Amino acid sequence: GRPAAANAARERSRVQTLRHAFLELQKTLPSVPPDTKLSKLDVLLLATTYIAHLTRSLQDEEESPGESLGALRGDGYLHPVKV
Repeated sequence: GRPAAANAARERSRVQTLRHAFLELQKTLPSVPPDTKLSKLDVLLLATTYIAHLTRSLQDEEESPGESLGALRGDGYLHPVKV
């Protein structure tokens, strides 16, 4: 009865909040077209590899200040995007 309906509403709200958070995270990723559909796993993989790339770039800048961050390394940080 009543508790089940409240639990269902809470779960819908939780899922909607989580979905919104993943969409916001995806928007911050470079090289991902806005209407690209990605799984949550793809978003997490792209985000973690992009963070690793940014970390390496900052470390490189600390080691040799004055040089530009330059292009992405050959190993890249993005895996193929599904459209």
